[in-house]
Amino acid sequence: MMSARDFRIGWRLLAQQPAYSAAALGGLATGFALCLLLLCMVRYSFSFDAAVPQAERVYVLKHRLNFIPQPQWLEYTPFALREVALRSGFPLQASVFWPRKATFEQAGRQQELEITAVDPAFAAIFQPRVLAGDLSTALSRPDGLAVTESMARRLFGRDDVLGRDIVLDRQRLRVRAVLADPPLASTVSYAVLAGTGSVLWPARQRDAALANWMGIAGKIYVKTGAGVSAEALRGVLQAATDRGPWNSLVPPQQRATLGERKPVEIALGPLRDAYFDTTVANTIGGGPRADRRLVLGLGAIGLLILLLAVFNYISLAAVRTLQRQREIAVRRVLGASSGQLLAQFMAESLLLSLGATALGVLLAWLMLPLFATLVARPLDDIFAPWPLLLCVLAGAAAGAYPGWLACRVDMRQALAQRRGDTRGSAGLRRVLTVLQLALAMGLGSVALAVAWQTHFASEAARGFDAAPLLVLELPQEQDMRQPASAAFRDAVARLPGVAAVAHSRDVPGRDGGGGTRSSDIVQRGDGGSISLEIREVSATFFDVYGVSALAGRAFDPAIEREPGASAIVINMAAVRALGMATAQQAPGRWLNGKALQIVGVVPDIRWQSLREPLLPVMYRLDAANAMLTLRLAAGTDGTAVAQAIAPLWQRYFPGQVYAPKPLAAYAASAYADDRRMASLLAWASAAIFVLAAFGVYVLVAHNVQRRAREIVLRKLHGAGRRAIGALVVREFLWLVAIAGVIALPPAALAIARYLAAFSAHPPIGVWPLVLALLAASLVVALATARHAWLAMRMAPAQALRD
Repeated sequence: MMSARDFRIGWRLLAQQPAYSAAALGGLATGFALCLLLLCMVRYSFSFDAAVPQAERVYVLKHRLNFIPQPQWLEYTPFALREVALRSGFPLQASVFWPRKATFEQAGRQQELEITAVDPAFAAIFQPRVLAGDLSTALSRPDGLAVTESMARRLFGRDDVLGRDIVLDRQRLRVRAVLADPPLASTVSYAVLAGTGSVLWPARQRDAALANWMGIAGKIYVKTGAGVSAEALRGVLQAATDRGPWNSLVPPQQRATLGERKPVEIALGPLRDAYFDTTVANTIGGGPRADRRLVLGLGAIGLLILLLAVFNYISLAAVRTLQRQREIAVRRVLGASSGQLLAQFMAESLLLSLGATALGVLLAWLMLPLFATLVARPLDDIFAPWPLLLCVLAGAAAGAYPGWLACRVDMRQALAQRRGDTRGSAGLRRVLTVLQLALAMGLGSVALAVAWQTHFASEAARGFDAAPLLVLELPQEQDMRQPASAAFRDAVARLPGVAAVAHSRDVPGRDGGGGTRSSDIVQRGDGGSISLEIREVSATFFDVYGVSALAGRAFDPAIEREPGASAIVINMAAVRALGMATAQQAPGRWLNGKALQIVGVVPDIRWQSLREPLLPVMYRLDAANAMLTLRLAAGTDGTAVAQAIAPLWQRYFPGQVYAPKPLAAYAASAYADDRRMASLLAWASAAIFVLAAFGVYVLVAHNVQRRAREIVLRKLHGAGRRAIGALVVREFLWLVAIAGVIALPPAALAIARYLAAFSAHPPIGVWPLVLALLAASLVVALATARHAWLAMRMAPAQALRD
């Protein structure tokens, strides 16, 4: 058993060797800090929606339109399914989750708020913590409102707001409940709740929305009773959907191509797994989602970093133990038992592990804001007990091996001034070094490939020059059919520096989160049918984007009239899909009888990221568009134009948020997750390279010390400095080669799988693997350089005397 005396002796020994103590403490603390940060991310990810009572019985409804191009699951579901669930005969509770915008008016100022309409059953399903008032009353009264604690401070500057009145959309409502803020790790996020019967929404509008089979305005949450099968409930919902109006929209030709698939597919997503449901990522209302495998991979990397840091400490402590062989032998001669020696070394290790844990927690706390920004998650807690306990136990366990070495010291060799490794210890250190180098090379090569592909995708040709284009997203429920929107567009077009203005339903590179895209079935020349994606634009769209027709003409505002126009423009992908050999064959051709006439063909414009193939597109004139694209005149400063537009925005859209955005920023945001992943992998691989360099440094120092007599004997027999340096470095180059054989094939496979998700990628080849191998060789070269130089300059007399 360790005593206070063991800890005092250990403290004095550590203080006597500050270089060793600092190296051991710093290496362990760095490993602990990185491990804590990554485990914090894992803990955050797996705690999503854990605060919901009986979350295993709560589901969110999903649907997928299989008859459109690239169908995708959506959690935003037609509200008519709520009534089907309630009438299914199963014991359950159901609530819509209907986010809406409302204008808040107070003291002459206006701002836009998001109000979430829910059923009274929402309170029973999620049971949010009520700080004041009654949530059921707030959701059942037409003038009732429930606000979270943070929203109360934002609106009123105080917490005790129960009974306060608030004006929203010129309707007076009363705060009847104050709620605790939802947990950060929650897929159900809200700030203001109102009942579906609120005066904010006219009864006719509300009833139409709740009975709608074809619109998507929000989510439906269902909590099943005990013993209710989710699959049985899904079957009832699917059967009702099959009888719904969607079926009438699917023509027989397309229905035949679906095979066994339903035109509209229904699923129930368990709430506990919602955060890891990547099938709804980047769709409307999807919110933050994560790949379970990636999160577990980050946790594995964190544990590996911790393990490598512990291995480095073990390696350093083992070398130090071998240097203390004479001391250990003398203590054994004086009567110290193996248990006492082990207790002494364990006390030293425990002191170091406790100090390293404290320093690691401090480092992790300091790096937490940067790490949270890097992973784009609101992390705020690294002080969970089990990761801290893991670090302490890991550091304490690391002291067992040096203690075991101390117990196995050969007293005769030590007292005879002969130092030697215990059997297998040198081999173990080599294996640990190889593992460190292999992991660093593998992560580094993948990080390099991800960064390379992300840069390539961000800079890939989009079919137009985005530099002079500025985008304005009009407020909700505004489009070019509204007089205010049309007047705003015309006023903007008259500003100095604005060359032209166009409007469209969307802009290239923007992920609207809809998950569904407009499409139409058209007949091919051979009698077959294809689906063309529809892009609604204005007649000036191609002029503003600087896209010229390859055949025929683009839209001309002097010819076409936007309402009800039959003219369409198609891209080259549509030309090929329609079975035409050249673009010149398309202009003048009618589609679907005499409904649509092709007037021109334009080059392919990349509307989505490189993760999706170029689709056949038809461009159609429409006024129901809420995206304005401005083409700036040559030499015009975009910032100055944006500032000039601000007063016009406030005039036509008072109280609405004004946020102009360069078009190029949309494409850049499409790869934000890839950039974060590349940065995270790069930082992890850099940390492991540092740990590997430290391990190599310790190993080469011990090797030079252990082989000192061999080195001087080689010198005495004529070996030159170059030969001595090669002797020291050769072994470690072999370690790099072995690490490369272990790490690079799996890394190549991981890179290939990552690149397979993109429709185009740069000629990366084997360069990430080669560069990672070169980086590992450089790290080893730098780590071995000092001791190789010392070996080359080693004095034979001094080495033989020692």
